[in-house]
Amino acid sequence: MSVTQEIKNRLDIVDVISETVQLRKSGRTYSGFCPFHANTRTPAFHVFPDTQTWHCFGACSEGGDLFNFVMKQEGLDFKEALVKLADRAGVTLDQPGAGSQKKKAAYQKQADLLAAAADYFHQLFLHAPQAKNARRYVDGRVLNQETIAAYKIGFALNSWDACRTHFNGQGYSDQELVEVGLLTENPDKGTRYDRFRNRLLIPIRDLDGRVVGFGARALEPDGIPKYLNSPQTNLFDKSSLLYGLDMAKRHIREARQVVIVEGYMDVMQAWQAGFRNVVAQMGTALTERQLTQLKRYTKRFVLALDADAAGMKATMRGLQVARETLDRTDEVKFDARGLVRHEGRLQADIRIVTLPDGNDPDKIIREDAAAWPKLLAQAKPVAAYVIGVMTADLDPQDAKGKTAVAQQVIPLIKDIEDPVERDHYWQELARVLGVDERALRQVKLPQKRASVRRRPSAQSSASPGQFRPPMPPPPPDFPPNGDEMGVRPTGRRPRGRIRSNLRQANYLRQCLAFPRALAQVNHKLKQHGQTAVSEADFDQTEDKILLRQIQEKTTDGSVVTIEELCDSLDDILLSRVQSLLTLPPTPESERDRLADSLVLSVLNWRKEKIVKQVTEQNKLLKEARTSGDLEAVAFYQQQLREMSRNLLEIDRARDAMSAVSRRRAEET
Repeated sequence: MSVTQEIKNRLDIVDVISETVQLRKSGRTYSGFCPFHANTRTPAFHVFPDTQTWHCFGACSEGGDLFNFVMKQEGLDFKEALVKLADRAGVTLDQPGAGSQKKKAAYQKQADLLAAAADYFHQLFLHAPQAKNARRYVDGRVLNQETIAAYKIGFALNSWDACRTHFNGQGYSDQELVEVGLLTENPDKGTRYDRFRNRLLIPIRDLDGRVVGFGARALEPDGIPKYLNSPQTNLFDKSSLLYGLDMAKRHIREARQVVIVEGYMDVMQAWQAGFRNVVAQMGTALTERQLTQLKRYTKRFVLALDADAAGMKATMRGLQVARETLDRTDEVKFDARGLVRHEGRLQADIRIVTLPDGNDPDKIIREDAAAWPKLLAQAKPVAAYVIGVMTADLDPQDAKGKTAVAQQVIPLIKDIEDPVERDHYWQELARVLGVDERALRQVKLPQKRASVRRRPSAQSSASPGQFRPPMPPPPPDFPPNGDEMGVRPTGRRPRGRIRSNLRQANYLRQCLAFPRALAQVNHKLKQHGQTAVSEADFDQTEDKILLRQIQEKTTDGSVVTIEELCDSLDDILLSRVQSLLTLPPTPESERDRLADSLVLSVLNWRKEKIVKQVTEQNKLLKEARTSGDLEAVAFYQQQLREMSRNLLEIDRARDAMSAVSRRRAEET
């Protein structure tokens, strides 16, 4: 993941823009008066949370992402905006230099290795005879082929070195396999062996859908541990990951609510049943970083927790409860005070629902899918939930028991940020306990004992309640593979915005290899009544800046080399160039038609952009008609007429270019 993408993942464009522009929610978008030109009648400035972009449909006719807005709003260059937003997002920027470039290249190689591993394990699950039990287990969970493919369920052979041998043969070293968590090493004996053996493999993806690790479920009844995750690596940090978020994020925004469960199978079963706003926490208490990611899509979070009232009381006292039940990812910590603090800082609405005893989301949905939304509707705010759990079995005559409950709940109430809500729960706790509220406010809280620090022994190094499996026996010694120009991504066929991004990347790649193509493309576009390629044509901030750099280097008629261009780039843009250079250049046999092909590519992605804008404008027009805002109706109708003209002109240019390309191909 690039630094700019990480920053955009951590910040919500709506939050940033609303600090300087008064925005009004309009369906799934936000609108306001454009800050870049004078307009006081109809709000022409729109922010799209789904894509984290903005666009002015008025005089500016400009748009972009978070970086473009900050650069334009504050008059900053790319580097200045990068530093400002990185500081706000809490992202550490690498110092420029060869070391950081090597580090990024190594990260990319690790990502490629994990993607290949996901394919390898998935093919084993689908076809290997040894995966019979794994397939039987998945059949028992009633997961269909679409779900299996969507989540790329895999299987690891019952072997000490099958994975190792396969990827050694692909050119990966043992050290690289260790670094991504596919191999485990015993430093005492100097041996390395497959980490995952005879397990169901579940790829864990980051927000962008990139595989960063695996969750592995034991298939033997006495398998220990039941779930084994990838270790902490450069890419895998479970405190910042939420399982299934890459597939759920759009549905979370549409549902205006995210449901957080504990197990991988819970997420898959919910997705299969059509409840696609569900994610799973990764075996830890929810972190503010995880909740900040979710806040980009909704401010309402529902935690669906197992019915373990005794366990809940224990976790509220600050203890961790190991969950050994079927299909839990790891041990899960319910931190009520932490949730309340996050809720206040994020201005979110966090609610809790307890599942019926002996059930988990997977089982509930399989047996009666209609019961799931009804159950979620019973979710309560954190403080109300805690009061209910703590007082469920309280003897009304037990005065000391009431004091103990008060001592547990009062710190939680004091953490509530909103004064009205805080006062409400003072009253609620007093009512439930049957005591005067003034007496509650005088309760003395127990003092924390000073911790005694001592050197942990090897046997006591695991945290309380944490199961530390014994080191497996060492294994025996074993002998030691786009676009108009033919660029095609491996794996899934790209569509929508992904396809446009591929076209844009390929365009820049060809301009890097053949700088004269830039002027040729612009000349042909003008011949067909189209504007020259500009920064506005590109989605990624790095690509906008890179195009500007290429244009500046070629304005005097000279041809800049890739080496000369790279010498003038900062670390972030240099990394983007290196990424683009992994795409193949145009074969020599097709270079005569390069400019024609690139023109078609530009026209195609421009058309896709306008079609998307037409969809958004139609939604806004419908809302304006519903609200009776005649001035807005007239404005949006005018914009749609202009977009229709632009689409017609693009189609004419595409038809003309296609005819030229066919004629030249026939002549060749």
